[in-house]
Amino acid sequence: MRSAILSHLEDIERQYDVRVLLALESGSRARGLFSDESDWDVRFVYVNKLDWYLNVNEGRDVIEEMFDDNIDMVGWELRKTLRLFQKSNPSLMEWLHSPVIYRADEEFLSRMRAMEPVYFNPIKTMYHYESLYIKHDKRYLQDSANPLKRFLHYLRGILSCRWLEQHKTMPPVLFEELVQATVDDVVIRQKIENLIALKRQSKENDNKEVDAELVDYARGLAEHFEQTIPDFRPELNYAGDSSDLDGLLKEMVMR
Repeated sequence: MRSAILSHLEDIERQYDVRVLLALESGSRARGLFSDESDWDVRFVYVNKLDWYLNVNEGRDVIEEMFDDNIDMVGWELRKTLRLFQKSNPSLMEWLHSPVIYRADEEFLSRMRAMEPVYFNPIKTMYHYESLYIKHDKRYLQDSANPLKRFLHYLRGILSCRWLEQHKTMPPVLFEELVQATVDDVVIRQKIENLIALKRQSKENDNKEVDAELVDYARGLAEHFEQTIPDFRPELNYAGDSSDLDGLLKEMVMR
């Protein structure tokens, strides 16, 4: 499938007259929570030709393409990307930590990662993952038989909050890595690993009754964060100077 993805990226570059700086997997396949039915969710950052940046009115800054081979591609223009990076957009931060990279301009990627400690906002990210697990709880997890995919995303939101509480950095994208780093109880960890294995063997929206001890564990952590997140106020590193982002934008466009 990698060769098909690379081919689609080349098609997009020709069709839109852009250059792809970074392309990666962002969905269940990046998190290790995929099944045979899972799509490929490719996300990319691209830069336009110089003339695009010299217009009074800004052009469209998103490219979206869905291909017949279940490859879903969404790209963000570079200036849009850097603005979101400056605001510590959690989705973009996840992109930069994806374990599956399809294409990368190494200078662009290394400089983005080097600047992350300056712009990363753990408070904003904590609220993002709190919203993730609350949404999945309210929409999908009110019955005893839970959509397996949704319970794992619920748990991912909770464990990401735990990582942020402990490390104040971006949580791992790969779910098994997140579990290993945040779950100390060996029995609970094994139950989660069994659930991941079951998810990979199941259909995309299969309902399964999740182990009661595991549900209680997740609910207990959720209650903990309900009490502690309002007081989560780590010191931020952002100094308010975006000249490094301006410089990166200019270099990538001029190149």
